[in-house]
Amino acid sequence: MLNKDSKGIKIFIPNFYNIVKIKLDNEKYEFKPYFSLTDEERKKYKDAKDDTITFHKQKLAGFSLGNVFDIKDTTIPMDTIDAELNPIINDKRAEDIMDCFIKTIYNDGFNIEFKELEGGIKGYCDHSNHTIVVRKGLGSLMQMKVLIHEYAHALAHKHLENNNRDYQEHRNQYETEAESIAYVVSKYLNMNPSDYSLSYLYAWSKEKDFKEIDDSLNTIVNYSKKIINNFEKFYDREYGLYSEKNSLNCM
Repeated sequence: MLNKDSKGIKIFIPNFYNIVKIKLDNEKYEFKPYFSLTDEERKKYKDAKDDTITFHKQKLAGFSLGNVFDIKDTTIPMDTIDAELNPIINDKRAEDIMDCFIKTIYNDGFNIEFKELEGGIKGYCDHSNHTIVVRKGLGSLMQMKVLIHEYAHALAHKHLENNNRDYQEHRNQYETEAESIAYVVSKYLNMNPSDYSLSYLYAWSKEKDFKEIDDSLNTIVNYSKKIINNFEKFYDREYGLYSEKNSLNCM
C-alpha cells in the first residue's frame, strides 16, 4: 500500500519482446519475434506438448516513461520485499552467469578484485588501473548487481581514466547512467533490481530535471546493449548456443 500523498519518481523502463525458435524440417532453426507469428504458430507456441516453436530469448525494444515509488512511501514490510527477490540467487545458472560476466569484463581489459571495503561502499571502478573492485562477502544477487554497475562505469565512462575532477563535477549524472544500465541488464537476466536500483536512482537523480535525465538516455541505451551483447557471446559460447546471426541486437 502507498502512503497518502506519495509522489511517483519518473524513470525510463526497459521494454522487451520475445524471440521464438522455430524448428524446421532440415534440423535447422528459424528465429522470429513473437509478435510476427501467425495465429497457427501462436497456438503451437502455447501448446506445452508441441516443441516445434519455443521461447528463445528476449530483446530490448526501447524505453517508456513510468512511475515508481520509494520504499519509504509504502507500508510493505521489508521481509515481504526480500521474499520477492528474484530466484536467480538460488538458480543453478547463477554461478555460470557470474563466471561469464567475469570473463566478459576481463575480455574488455579490466581486472576484478573482491576485497573488504570501508563504510557502505559496495564497489568501485578504478579507471586508472583498469580494475573493478567489489565488496567481499556480499550475497550472490547483490554481488551481481554491483559487478554490472561497475562494469557500466568501466565502459560508459572511460574518459574518467585520468579525470577524477570531471567525475566529481558530474557524479550524479554518471551514477544515474551506471545504475540505469545495471537496471536494464538485470531485467534482461530476469533479476529483480527494483528494491536496490530504484532507491539508488532516486538518491542520485532527485536533484536532476527531466531534461538532464533525457540527455543520458543514449548512453544508457547504447551501453545496456553493449553489455548484454558482450555477455551473450560468452554465455552462449560456453554452452554451444551462440550464433553470430542471432546475437542480441537491442535497438
